[in-house]
Amino acid sequence: MTSPSDRGIPFFQVSTDDVSAEMAFAAFKQSVQDVFAISRRSDDDYRLDLIAWHLGTIMLGTFRSSALAFDRSPALVASSGLDHFLVQLYVEGGFTGVAGDRPVTVGGGDIVIFDLAQTLQTQANDFSNITLLIPRAFFDPTNGRIDGLHGLVLPAGGAITGMLASYMIALAERTTALGADEADVAAKSTVALITNLLSASNRQNLSTATFTPSPISRLTTEIDRRLRDPDLDADMLAASLGMSRASLYRAFDTMGGIADYIRRRRLTIAAMALTIPENRRRKISEIAFECGFSSESAFNRAFKAAFGMPPSQARAHNNLLWSWANNNVHPNASADFVRWMRMLRA
Repeated sequence: MTSPSDRGIPFFQVSTDDVSAEMAFAAFKQSVQDVFAISRRSDDDYRLDLIAWHLGTIMLGTFRSSALAFDRSPALVASSGLDHFLVQLYVEGGFTGVAGDRPVTVGGGDIVIFDLAQTLQTQANDFSNITLLIPRAFFDPTNGRIDGLHGLVLPAGGAITGMLASYMIALAERTTALGADEADVAAKSTVALITNLLSASNRQNLSTATFTPSPISRLTTEIDRRLRDPDLDADMLAASLGMSRASLYRAFDTMGGIADYIRRRRLTIAAMALTIPENRRRKISEIAFECGFSSESAFNRAFKAAFGMPPSQARAHNNLLWSWANNNVHPNASADFVRWMRMLRA
């Protein structure tokens, strides 16, 4: 993970022009481990060019890769902690597969949308695409119902597809020149455009939708709703959702347990709050209590354990959680990219 300048936005980059095919594929596999399990479809020389930018509220990436298989299994849906949508423009190449129960075929020029609260299996040939990762919270107010989005394909040649494709290409071409403040504006503008265009496309698909909300999505939504309550625990969730403690614990078993998940979500929100300019004069203890921590000392210990620095240092460096202080690739860039993906916020 690196940043082009002190004012630039953070990005992650891997290419087989710079490292071996094995190293590039390993870095790619680790960086997307919360989204897909990937595997190579051929033993031939593997080629990859990947660059992804963290715009604070969304992520943008351009990918050119040899043929791959992608799998988002029920276990990965439950364990990843992601509740986002992928919007992908396939510039070249394509894939066939299944999104939930919906067969999907995508070719060059098509745009496809995936709901990461549901399963997905695809087989892609050599391809290049532009991908946006957007938190679900952006879609609900605009779409009302978002049932029909998973596996929805906007075919090449359509008016809406053309508008959205042109915008995504322009955004990818110009993102390297954006500063942090400009990236925030670009992210908000992108979300507004996409959610409105997809809302129009989605209305005609709702009558045939067969969407069943993910159980983990229901749980994580309730956790986020109650996150600021310091008494939030398994008993409170079980009572609120009308489910047994045993079922609740099983749902979070692959995520390190429910207490660990709640703590990580609180830390994520606190980390965001510390980097927001309007919070610079607020006491750290106030932010800690607002995020559901019972004491400032407990918050400080948990924050340092999670991020490798105390909250005061994170605040002093302002955007340190989102960009590195120099131009060198961080030694564990793929792992940091995973962490940043989990911390996307609406």
